[in-house]
Amino acid sequence: MNRALERDVPKATREIWDARATHYWDRDGQLIQSYREVLGGFSEPVWDTYILYGRAATWEGDRPPAPAYWMHQLGSARRPRVTTGPFWSPATFLDKARSLTQ
Repeated sequence: MNRALERDVPKATREIWDARATHYWDRDGQLIQSYREVLGGFSEPVWDTYILYGRAATWEGDRPPAPAYWMHQLGSARRPRVTTGPFWSPATFLDKARSLTQ
């Protein structure tokens, strides 16, 4: 979340530098609140999450669509702060991402 201050936006957008990435700033936190509902059961704002969508995913209405797969990095693998989804595993995430592109 990088403090969620407007002055932090330029630095935050350099963290994901791929030209295909699009960056948005959500001053009021509406998106992270929406993902609390979509991902189910988060007791805190949804950040440090990694979300995959299939090619057919579309956003309709006020809430984001349910992802094909997601993981989080809240807490640690031994003591995650969120128990509704799997803790971050780069290898697993890569496998899931590859399966969505085939």
